[in-house]
Order: sequence, then C-alpha cells, then structure tokens
Amino acid sequence: SAATRELRLADTSVDGKPVLTINGKPVWDSTAIDVHLGTTEIWTVHNDTEYDHPMHLHGYFFQMIDRAAKPWAQTEWKDTVNLPRKSNMRFAVHFDERPGMWMFHCHILDHVDMGMMAMVHVIDGKH
Repeated sequence: SAATRELRLADTSVDGKPVLTINGKPVWDSTAIDVHLGTTEIWTVHNDTEYDHPMHLHGYFFQMIDRAAKPWAQTEWKDTVNLPRKSNMRFAVHFDERPGMWMFHCHILDHVDMGMMAMVHVIDGKH
C-alpha cells in the first residue's frame, strides 16, 4: 500500500552558470514535497548527471530496495546512499513521526550550493 514517488536529478545552466536540479528545479525555485505523517513511500531517484551524488534524507531513515536495478544486498537503515552517475535507486521510507520541514539533498555541499536540494514537508493530519 506504499505510495510511489519519482525524483530526477539533473544538471543545466542558467545565465552560463551550472545548476543542479531535483525534478527540473533548483531548491530556490522549487516547492516542497508534501508527504503525510504515518505513510510509507517508495522513492525512485534517477541520476541523469555525470556525477555521483551521496543523497541524504534529514529526519528519517530508509531501507534500500535496489540500485541500478540490482537488489540491495542487506536490510539496513540508511540516511545517506551514494547514487552513481547515470543510474537510479529505490528505497522505502516510513514517515513515522517528526512532522515539519526536512531536507533531501546531495551531501556534497558544492552540489547543494548549485541547487541540488529539495524540501520535504511532513504533514500531520491532526493539525
């Protein structure tokens, strides 16, 4: 019963400057990804760039399903996984507690500065 979500990492340039995006937008032009407290989602993240991106989710742990269509070898809780260039990964995340605004971003700070970050808004249906 888990919802699915697709995220695409890409690169472009704006006014001659390199920009990294999630779903076509750098963080400063994006809107938050809304998720609901108590739900589980399967995220597929596609890396269309020529760079590896160690992707990090604040506030929550996830379990890898596969990377580059190869099953993840062990069941373990992660908050950061390297996504090699031109590949994809799938993971399951349960938004069990801690409503509020969180970040999903590349852990290479230069890549964050170039826009590769998304805000994740965990909505508590009680409020």
